[in-house]
This record gives sequence, C-alpha cells and structure tokens, in this order.
Amino acid sequence: VHGLEPDTKTTALVIKGMRGTLEGLLRKGRGADDVLGAYAVGLGLAGAASAQTALSAQDRADMRRIESYLEGLKTVRARFIQHSELGGFAAGTFYLARPGQMRIEYDPPVPYLYVANGSWLTFWDEELGQRTDVPIGSTLADFITREDVSLDGEVTVTDVRRVTELGELEVDLVQTDDPGNGQLTLVFDADPLAFKRWTVRDGQGLFTEVTLTDPAYDVALEDELFRAPRPRRPERDD
Repeated sequence: VHGLEPDTKTTALVIKGMRGTLEGLLRKGRGADDVLGAYAVGLGLAGAASAQTALSAQDRADMRRIESYLEGLKTVRARFIQHSELGGFAAGTFYLARPGQMRIEYDPPVPYLYVANGSWLTFWDEELGQRTDVPIGSTLADFITREDVSLDGEVTVTDVRRVTELGELEVDLVQTDDPGNGQLTLVFDADPLAFKRWTVRDGQGLFTEVTLTDPAYDVALEDELFRAPRPRRPERDD
C-alpha cells in the first residue's frame, strides 16, 4: 500500500510488540519458546485457549481444499500490513518458496527479519546485530513451508467458518499437543481460493492481524533472499 508510514507516536510501541506477534505465527511448542523467549517482548500466543467445534462434512471438504491449495503454491511475493489492538501498524514484504523457504521482512524503522531455509528458522535483529536460530520443525513456519500440508496431526482445526457476505473462508488452528498455547486463524478468499490474511490471538484475547496485499505468484525469487545475515565479527586490535 503506497504512502503507508508508521505513526511516529506509536512507532516505539509497535516495535516493542512486533517480534512477539510474528512469533505467535512462527513458533510452536515449549522448546522454541525457551530459545526465543529471552529475546521476545510479550509472546503472541501465550495462554489463549480455544474450544473445538464439531466439524461437518463441508468443513472437512474445505480443509482438504485448503491443503491442496497450499501444497500447490510454489513461490509468492506480497506486501503485508500488520495492525493490532495495541495501536499502530507496520508493513513489510513476505516471500514464500515452497517447500522449505520463507522470508518476512519488515520495513524500517522495525529492525526485524525472519528467514526459513528449509532446516532452520532464523530471527535477525538488525538494530542489535543479533541472530537466533531454531529448527524449523519446532515452529509453525514448518506447517506453511512443508511439502505435504496437513490440517490434521500436529495442528488441530477447531472451527471452520464460511463468511458469505465477504466471500471468505476462515480456519482456526491450535497446536494439537498444547491447545492452550494459542490460536491462529487463517483467512482465505473462498472462490477462487487465495490466502488473504492471518490473525493471532493472545492470552488476553487481544488480536494482531497481518494482511497480504499485491500478491504475485510463481515469481522468480533469488536464493539470497533465504540466507539470513550473520553478526559481524569484532575487529581485532593489532
């Protein structure tokens, strides 16, 4: 979205909560929490519980459609806009090269970058020059980037909604072995099916929403996009 710039009055607040927001999407399980928690300010999906709704035959048919759609994605480049009930917003660029690779890059002044390379998910803080790596299999980035996408097994669908007036299909997900660890909602245009946005709901019931705009599919993406920066080695005093 052209001309969209952060409000200077809320920039500091947005940056403070930004990392936890995307970790809500990207992380799963206690192991990843332990590694990333030392750097995060407010983890996005802590403690949000969700009751499972009995799924109908239509719900399961829509789940299979979503699985097939996600597996069919090869490369995607899109802009994104993020806003939350904390106030303010941020923007950036989202890259996906399935299987295995993803990049979420914020526009300045937010100094954060996430890169998945098929084996690792890396968080890079440009301002601090700090890098954190976790196995991609311990994060929800694995669900998005894996070759075989499944809405059963490691994740559980708690609800499927068809919002007819908006032409949308919404799916609520929780982690199967720890459903109290939070909720992720994926939103698609229903016909034709297209990934539109996601929402993370935290332990206080507050949400953060990330919307994709101007998506381009089956585009050429350079391998360099999926190589995370490394800290500079300190200069030696000779």
